[in-house]
Amino acid sequence: MMVSRLPLPGLVLKKEVIEVNRLLTPPSMEAVRAENRIAMALSIVAPGLGQVYKGHVVIGLIWMFLGMPVALWIGVLLSLATGGAGLVIPLLCWAALVIDAYWKKDRRIHHWFMGTGEEEDYSISID
Repeated sequence: MMVSRLPLPGLVLKKEVIEVNRLLTPPSMEAVRAENRIAMALSIVAPGLGQVYKGHVVIGLIWMFLGMPVALWIGVLLSLATGGAGLVIPLLCWAALVIDAYWKKDRRIHHWFMGTGEEEDYSISID
């Protein structure tokens, strides 16, 4: 039994159509929830990082390097005047950024179905 590794032209076209269909198929809700949870976890680690992960790079970097330091500075100043109660402000800001990272629209370009491990075999066996 001899196996040819050269696919017929019609089979190559079929494989390309299958790949395009995989890329155009919208992701499942489980995949979307997983992406949202990753963004939320990143935003817990570093405020603004979840926004960067979702493709909102400018606003994420602004929050990381300008917004949160200002919120911390205001919180420290208010804590001096209020006996430590002002430290709640940076925590509320951080929590708002985590929630925002979860619900923000994903701007990245995905290749959702890179392969399932069960690739089709387009080889032809010649008897």
